[in-house]
Amino acid sequence: MNDQQVPEAIAQALQDADAALARLDDALGRLSDGDLHRAHRDGGWTVAQVVSHINMCSILWLGDIKRLENDPDVDFFFREEVGHDMVGYPPPTIDLARQQLASTRRTLATAGPAVSAEVLARTVTIPDLGTMTVEEWSPLIIGHASGHAEQAFEIMRDREFAPEGI
Repeated sequence: MNDQQVPEAIAQALQDADAALARLDDALGRLSDGDLHRAHRDGGWTVAQVVSHINMCSILWLGDIKRLENDPDVDFFFREEVGHDMVGYPPPTIDLARQQLASTRRTLATAGPAVSAEVLARTVTIPDLGTMTVEEWSPLIIGHASGHAEQAFEIMRDREFAPEGI
């Protein structure tokens, strides 16, 4: 990690994301592999797909940051490049889903705050979402990813396999 000051909104989003993903990991630790592949009764994603989406949108955002660091002409991201409108391949087991969450948490903790002031000041456009600086986008993208933890909990509650306390 670098020694630069992390903007407060990004630091808070990273802290909130870690707490939400830790809570989700705790819940996953109390499920079976079969539970991982159950979706909400009204349709939609399975818990596995939600975990995959959390992982992919976090990794994609950090990849976008790297693109900005290395390409001064980048000023546009497709929605899929921030993890929106993408489901991903569902992990087949609780163990793999938990490993994926652990990897996401570590990547967010190590790479999330390590963005140069120059890149934070860059302005990028995401269609249908707007144009803002990386510093403004980061808390929203990180929050989007971690907010899906609640979606996974709702699936667990709806299908009546939520661990106690969720």
